[in-house]
Amino acid sequence: MNEFKSKVYQTALAQLKEKETLLNVERKNIIESILEEEKNSAGDKYETSRETITQDLNTLEKQIKQSKLDLDELYRLQSIKDTPSSVQEGALLKLGADWFLMAVSIGQVKVENTKVFLMSKNSPLGELLIGKKKNDQVNFRGKMHLIEELI
Repeated sequence: MNEFKSKVYQTALAQLKEKETLLNVERKNIIESILEEEKNSAGDKYETSRETITQDLNTLEKQIKQSKLDLDELYRLQSIKDTPSSVQEGALLKLGADWFLMAVSIGQVKVENTKVFLMSKNSPLGELLIGKKKNDQVNFRGKMHLIEELI
């Protein structure tokens, strides 16, 4: 695997692991809040507060589950060692001045002072790029973009 591409994966995995750690700390804090609220129960105010905290916990659980799925998917894609002949999942490509990794939609990572955007094949741009080859062009938002590199 290309060294730069390997660093992109390492950086993205580290970012996701850090996010998962923070989400788990937040979950622990919410659970402690629920236990504390039970000690201080006082009628309607308690019920409203408890419901809000429970909704926060449910939202957090969904985020933790998605983070685990994203991590699993990145590990799977990282195991692909071959350079693709066309844009597909796991491909790193330079589109104009920007770098993209066709993986999971987690936003941007910075590797060696270079911004790399991680996007899903199901994103609007991802759908346009799938199957394209190096030196192909895509029209995105009314502007033509050249695939300069494909790793």
